[in-house]
Amino acid sequence: MPKTSADVYSMFECDQLAIKVDGDTEYTRDDCIGKITIERETKTVTKKCRGVTKKRKTKPTGNGTITVSLHIKLALYRKINAMTNKGLQPGVYGFSNIESLMPECSIAARVKDEDDEPMFLGFPRCKVEEINSTEIENGGEEVAEVEMKLSYMPDDAGIGEYQALASELTGTVLTEDNWMTSFSSEAAQASA
Repeated sequence: MPKTSADVYSMFECDQLAIKVDGDTEYTRDDCIGKITIERETKTVTKKCRGVTKKRKTKPTGNGTITVSLHIKLALYRKINAMTNKGLQPGVYGFSNIESLMPECSIAARVKDEDDEPMFLGFPRCKVEEINSTEIENGGEEVAEVEMKLSYMPDDAGIGEYQALASELTGTVLTEDNWMTSFSSEAAQASA
């Protein structure tokens, strides 16, 4: 009997990424992704007796970091990095330590395994943690991607990262067709 993706799933490629900044009504798709790295945080509690570990419990915190390398749309780059043009000439934007506060955002992604089986990821509460460094190489042969580091936090349900195999999305609220445009914490919860 052949194994299915539900038996073994190895994320191989991220082919879709969408970000919705707080205050926006729609996600902005930006599919020119070079790499995405997800680091999940855990918390370990240890019980010791006379210096010897007797018990250890580890659980996820719902927090983590996402590092994305991509060619990002300019309007999204400005918005997610809290660039402002308040008080500036038309067309001039800047990073302000007075006016700028990094906005919260949601991220939806579609990844595939080596057999092209899709899985959807959702991070309902994210913030840019580090604004990327910029490297401009005269005479270079490749256009550099922008690297962004975001932190993610748990939502009101205590979940920081959602995952769903496309083949298992059998509900009517979040589906394979609308995950990238409609993902939210509320949509992921079972209805009462």
